[in-house]
Amino acid sequence: MGKLKNVLTWSFSRGRLFNECRRAYYYQYYASWGGWERNSDELARKAYILKNVRNMDAWIGDIVHQAIKWILRTMLNGEGVTLDQARNTIKHQLVKTWEQSRSSAWEKNIKNNLNLLEHYYKREPTREELSRRIRKAVESIYNFYNSGLIDNFSKLEKENFLTIDELDSFNFEGVKTFAIPDLAIKTNKYCLYDWKTGKPSEKDVLQLSCYVLYAVSKWGLDPEDVNIIPIYLTQKGFSTDAVMPVNIDIVKTHIRGSLAEMRAVLLDVKNNKIDAKLCPKAEDSWRCKNCKFQEICLD
Repeated sequence: MGKLKNVLTWSFSRGRLFNECRRAYYYQYYASWGGWERNSDELARKAYILKNVRNMDAWIGDIVHQAIKWILRTMLNGEGVTLDQARNTIKHQLVKTWEQSRSSAWEKNIKNNLNLLEHYYKREPTREELSRRIRKAVESIYNFYNSGLIDNFSKLEKENFLTIDELDSFNFEGVKTFAIPDLAIKTNKYCLYDWKTGKPSEKDVLQLSCYVLYAVSKWGLDPEDVNIIPIYLTQKGFSTDAVMPVNIDIVKTHIRGSLAEMRAVLLDVKNNKIDAKLCPKAEDSWRCKNCKFQEICLD
């Protein structure tokens, strides 16, 4: 296998980080590159460690997403997962990953062990804060079961399921562009679902609209044939209805503009070499308090 090459790609999360803080963007996608190698320099090693740090909200979201992925895949195999089984599994995963982080197991295997920001920066949450996060995860699964979605999905044939929470990509004007719909199914229309454990945001619709562009490229669809459905799992009685997507031409313009800004901070566009001086800290200093890169972002 040849040496991995750092190339410019695009995803909604990458574009969002670029807009929020270019310094964090630099650490995430450039300074950390090669930090997994034994002969990497100190900055690359440290940036790579911090790149893999997760905060508690992201941790809870990951646990819920993995649980729903397991539930749906088990269902497709002709088996069922009861609500009690799902809740017990979530609780087990929460305890397991919490202990991974608390014991710094990531130092031996950084990719397969959780490293929580709260542990790394010695900000141990109170018992009430931790209990609130755990309740959030358990209630999200309860709401998922109580919504009727499982019953609806169980009536579909296996071939109706196009993808379940799998990272994929498509070519957007020569740039590898990543997308990861939490669920894509085909009924009378193509439906893209996204599980949310946070509060509703206008950006959620834009994110799912970027997935419409993925569906158009992946399955040769007309945008009108694609429904987008954000599911806010922490809300009891959440809506399972499709929402109006952003116009596909506006989505393309958004991605083009984002890529143009990313290229503008490169010293060498062809070889994807960045100019760190063009990546200042965010002006919103409140972001710094919970930034995983604060250990190396000292000026």
